Amino acid sequence: MAHAIRLRQEHIDAMVKHALEDAPIECCGILAAVDGEVVSVHRARNVEASPYRFSIHGLEQRRIEEAIDESGAHLAGFYHSHTGSEARPSPTDIRMMNAFFGPPYVHFVIGVSDRENPVVRVFYIEDGASSEQEFEVVH
Repeated sequence: MAHAIRLRQEHIDAMVKHALEDAPIECCGILAAVDGEVVSVHRARNVEASPYRFSIHGLEQRRIEEAIDESGAHLAGFYHSHTGSEARPSPTDIRMMNAFFGPPYVHFVIGVSDRENPVVRVFYIEDGASSEQEFEVVH
């Protein structure tokens, strides 16, 4: 999976806006794609309501996945924010995402500890490890 994940600036902006609005609680959501390009960002509610972890209720996740399927896209991955730590998956994130949302999904982590300079990074999580990937902003 060497090719970059492609998305538009509006998708990055939507994830950052969600992260800033929900801080200090971690935000979370689901990404839909067509042909390797993100086509929509779906906000979800963090049922943990925690600044340190997130989870999406199973019924909400199913509803979002059904909407993605009906739109002709497919589930591409997930995003969540880190409100007080670096924008990289924590050991807790890796354990949880590896167990529930295994490959080949992408995981965007939005770092908003510095609210003026949010950091957006993307990872694949596989076999209990994360590897940072490139992403490409398309027009």
